[in-house]
Amino acid sequence: MNKRLLKVAVTTALTVAFAVPAFANPFTDVPAKHWAYDAVNKLAQAGVVSGFGDGTFKGDKTVSRYEMASIVAAAMQKNLNNDQKQLVDQLSKEFATELNSMGIKVDDLNKKVDNMVKISGDARVRYFNADDQKDYTDYRARVSFDGKINDNMKFNARLSSGSALTDDKAASISMDTANVTFNALGLSNTIGRQDVKLGSGYLLDAQMNGVATNVSGLKLFAGNASSNAKVDTTSAYANGNTAAATVWNKVYGAEYSTNIMGAKLTADYLKDNTSQDQFYGANAGFKLVDGVTANVEYFKNNGDNKNDAAAKAYGIKLNKLGLAATYRDVDANAVTPFSTMFTSTNGQYSELKDGFKGMEYQYDKALDKNAVLTVKYQDFETKDGTKLPARTSAAVNVKF
Repeated sequence: MNKRLLKVAVTTALTVAFAVPAFANPFTDVPAKHWAYDAVNKLAQAGVVSGFGDGTFKGDKTVSRYEMASIVAAAMQKNLNNDQKQLVDQLSKEFATELNSMGIKVDDLNKKVDNMVKISGDARVRYFNADDQKDYTDYRARVSFDGKINDNMKFNARLSSGSALTDDKAASISMDTANVTFNALGLSNTIGRQDVKLGSGYLLDAQMNGVATNVSGLKLFAGNASSNAKVDTTSAYANGNTAAATVWNKVYGAEYSTNIMGAKLTADYLKDNTSQDQFYGANAGFKLVDGVTANVEYFKNNGDNKNDAAAKAYGIKLNKLGLAATYRDVDANAVTPFSTMFTSTNGQYSELKDGFKGMEYQYDKALDKNAVLTVKYQDFETKDGTKLPARTSAAVNVKF
């Protein structure tokens, strides 16, 4: 072999040696224990992707890196929350070579997706029955628009039909959220009309015109919040208009969330400037045994002449069955008009505002991807033992 041929052979060998990693076989199976399977399963359960054929990975079938990259590529173009986006970012880095071979430039696609206006939505059909009221069925449909204004500013707007009776000829469409989110001084801030919730929603689960800021598990907010308690479902629906009965109160509050030894803990504070009520409370959720979780809540009204008003709740949930049971013991004045206890599915505020106690049962069942059935039954009595009308609601929620 002459020197020229030797030189060509050596050069070729070196080229191949260095090129092999770059041209790794995209059809090589991803190992069964690879973290990507768990990541994709989480995305599939959230309805972001369809998963591996049947939506799960049971360890008896692997997929190729190319197949995995195809799933990741689909996820990258969906509307994601922060946790999902972080998961997809990790997957896109892991399968960047395969994505590039598919003609998908990860950085370019991320930029393109970030600049797109993302459209998502949800719809709900709900049945409500109470012993002392005529049963009814209502519906709600909402469409959200999320977009990027610049590298530090995003917007959100949502159109909603509100809770309209199914026999209405036409729902009243309104823009129920319109806000801008931006970062400043290490804080994530949202200004405008927005959803605001404390803990499980017992103190506050409503809409607010105001400002909210988040940093390291701490949430602060202030503004005018919509009251659920002033809606009389019978008269309001009889007139075909629930919005007219809505009252807005000036509120501000805070919530701190953390995880300690597997338990999720939240501490809450809410001030209703209109009524001068102040609420302090805490919520804890933790695993009892495999498949069974427990939840406890305690809240206290520290407003004028209301220092002894407290609310307690103890509950367990069988996660695989979707069944939950909660015992509630609530004093008069120990609940806020912004609580989910007083939405139209739970009857009129006047029946519960003086305090109540009893059991609440809930069943959640995934009907299909992005479709959930929720059935709730409440069996309460007054603090002095007078039975209140039992309430039953059933709702089907879908996301798209």
